[in-house]
Amino acid sequence: MDYSYFENEELNCRCCGGVLKVKSSLCVCDYCGATNFISIAASKYTNQLNRANKLRQEREFDNAARIYDVILAENGPSSDILWLRTLCEYGIEYVPDPVSDKYIPTLHRINDESILSYQLYTDALSLADEEQKNLLKEEAEYIYKVQNEYLHIAENEAPYDVFICYKETDEETGEQTEDVALAEQLYKDLSNRGFKVFFAKETLKTKLSIDYEPYIFAALKSSKAMVVLGTKPEYFMSVWVKNEWGRFLKLMQNDENKQLFFACDDPEELPRAFATKQAQLLGDKNALNNLANNVERFLTEKRGSSYVYDRDKLYDKAVSYLNSGDKFETLNAINNLIDHFPNYAKGYWLRMLYNNNAKPSNITEMLLDITQDPDYNMAVSLAEGDLKEEYKKTAEICLNRLITQRDYNKLLREKAVDYVENFEESESAGKKNEIIDNLIGSEEVFNYFFKRSRWTAAIGYMLIIVGAYVFAIADLAISELQYTYTFLRTEEPKRFLTFRILVSVPFILAGTGILLSYNLVLDIVTTSIIAIFMMIPAITHFGGALYVLAIALPPVVYIFNKNAVFTPTKKMVNKYRDQMTQASISMRNDLEELHNALSSDAGAEMYKKAEILLEQYKEENNISTLVEIKEENYNPELEKLNDIYESAKGRYMKYVEVMFPPQETYERFPKRDSALSIAALLLSPVPVVGTLMAVIDLLNDKYSLDLHKFSYFAILASNIMALALVITSNLVY
Repeated sequence: MDYSYFENEELNCRCCGGVLKVKSSLCVCDYCGATNFISIAASKYTNQLNRANKLRQEREFDNAARIYDVILAENGPSSDILWLRTLCEYGIEYVPDPVSDKYIPTLHRINDESILSYQLYTDALSLADEEQKNLLKEEAEYIYKVQNEYLHIAENEAPYDVFICYKETDEETGEQTEDVALAEQLYKDLSNRGFKVFFAKETLKTKLSIDYEPYIFAALKSSKAMVVLGTKPEYFMSVWVKNEWGRFLKLMQNDENKQLFFACDDPEELPRAFATKQAQLLGDKNALNNLANNVERFLTEKRGSSYVYDRDKLYDKAVSYLNSGDKFETLNAINNLIDHFPNYAKGYWLRMLYNNNAKPSNITEMLLDITQDPDYNMAVSLAEGDLKEEYKKTAEICLNRLITQRDYNKLLREKAVDYVENFEESESAGKKNEIIDNLIGSEEVFNYFFKRSRWTAAIGYMLIIVGAYVFAIADLAISELQYTYTFLRTEEPKRFLTFRILVSVPFILAGTGILLSYNLVLDIVTTSIIAIFMMIPAITHFGGALYVLAIALPPVVYIFNKNAVFTPTKKMVNKYRDQMTQASISMRNDLEELHNALSSDAGAEMYKKAEILLEQYKEENNISTLVEIKEENYNPELEKLNDIYESAKGRYMKYVEVMFPPQETYERFPKRDSALSIAALLLSPVPVVGTLMAVIDLLNDKYSLDLHKFSYFAILASNIMALALVITSNLVY
């Protein structure tokens, strides 16, 4: 054979598809290392072989097989083509081994016939030379080994009744097809009818994809019916869907008990292989139900109802669903059991359990009068012997429990009413009274220090104002005296400055001391600084501006220090505010304790009383039946105690919110000063009116301690302006 032909024609590797460099009858692929053997046919049908090999690598084994068959028919048998045709029969795909990187054969079509005895393989072996034979035997024996392993797995699989074939993923979008949901619905319907169904999404969910084939083979071989679903024509021709229904059609040729069903939107676009089959149109009403009915009818005719419908199997499935809590599946399974076995008492008993949210294991613990349930009466009428007695005994137990529980519930409610009416005599009431006393004490502390805070601020401001106006009045009086008595005009004016400062100093120092009385250290330091600021102009007769600073300093210190606290101790900056904060914290904690005392503690106390009442009730009535203490029988009465808490909360929570305002307060009601505070600011150039309005505003608001910044500013501004005018006109030298 002249191999120079392949210098212009490219022949692809049978394993990886790479281009071969053909120089002899055996050629090793440079890409995957696989050995290919080349015959005369390869030089004649290069394009066809490449096409067939590509189809086989894409798992389109039937299409590849047809091309190999054409080559064999036209050219006659040759070992390489016969071997490639054998690979199609067993669905061989060469895949790279992740460890060795060598391409190894993987089976996608198990066959009961050993590959070693398959006619095409033996023919290929007879036509091969010695080197080719060794290669063929090595690969065939490996495939035979895998084939045996797969057949062993398949033999241990329980037989299936139905195989559902569908397209899982749309190749264009990469998303799950709508066929999956249809297939799942059909799977549930057929399963609930008692059939064993192969549905890949469910059946293979615990398997690795490389291990699917033996399970698919077992299901294809054992299933008597296959259902092919396809909402699009191309789904029927996809590789794996076609692989499954194609193999099933071949099995049908040798087994007249197998039947294929399919559902689609347009039968005209179906593969030719389905031309003689009746299609179920998915657009029809109840399409899937009709399809399931057709499958059921076929299986029943072929196998007989005794085989298809195993009563115990259907019963066990229904019980399993009932215990799992899957309501949809439970009802379907129970109705399916009753539909097929309408005279089966246990089916109606299960439906009675389902109707009452009960399970076989807990029915005797339920508070029910099951004799009123139609399914109970049907079950009793169909049951016989011990089963009938068991059902009646269960109904009696449930009814006795129901009556007993109702009687006890009534007594418990009466006990709860009595407990609430006489709550003041309970242990929880003692704790409640103690908490209320604590709240009253905290309220008194809060109000005491709040009043001190307000009045010391007001009195302190007023004394400072009085001091400033004493200075101004003294200035006016001296001016008047100088005008009246001419000899006073010769006196040193600076002496009058000393006099005016000295007569105003006591008021200003006293006002500062009272204003800052919430902090002794701050009070002493500020008072000392003010005294120095005033004495310097009084003694040295210069520095009148220091007097202005002395007047301005107390309000500034107060405003910037009013709400300040130290960290980490948070103490000693404003002891009035500290005391108010502690009182607020105490009230907040006491309110929480009060709530617990009136709910949790009272509930626990009531539960103990309920336990005592239950023991007495059982002893007096000689009852051994299970009776439960249910909170809903006394909680509605205990909720009346919440009125006590709400009343206390309405009274004391305002003290907590003053110091710890809730976030929503800021969101709904932004901080703002009162109208009186804003008016004081506007009138601040008028010393007396602005100052008086500001002080009145501070004293008028009881709890909003963080407001009125305009009032503070009005006091400061009005007095500084007044003093500045006096000093500017009389004391600047």
